[in-house]
Amino acid sequence: MFLTPHTSAAIWIATKVADPFLAFLFGIISHFILDIIPHGDEELFNYKKDSKFVYFLKVALTDIAIATVIVVFYVMKKPGIDRAIVSWAVLGAWFPDLLAISAETFKFKFLTWYLRIHSRIHSLINWRYSIVYGVPFQIIVTIILLKASF
Repeated sequence: MFLTPHTSAAIWIATKVADPFLAFLFGIISHFILDIIPHGDEELFNYKKDSKFVYFLKVALTDIAIATVIVVFYVMKKPGIDRAIVSWAVLGAWFPDLLAISAETFKFKFLTWYLRIHSRIHSLINWRYSIVYGVPFQIIVTIILLKASF
């Protein structure tokens, strides 16, 4: 799943908890819950071939930019919100993917167990569909979570 829906879940979490540690922990948990749901971009992130890496990088940077804009917009619209809680929740929601990407990119063999778990979570529901449907689905998830946060 793109980071944008994970970020929206983190923002929602930030409205429900007052402890940075819990925000981080619930951010991680929400990440894995969302990743269980088939989301149509599984093949996009299979960038082991050099030709796909540049495309992956463009998509990832665009996703990070959109997610960051959402966080900044939310913090500006909710001046009373604790920015530390939002930051920790977002960091927790991003952490599983950042860890997986780092482990794959830098070939961290000591994280092989984590990569297996991360991959299995994506496969718990054995149903795949095209990114043509996946992107709108993720946009809808993002909107629903943001709407719940305001």
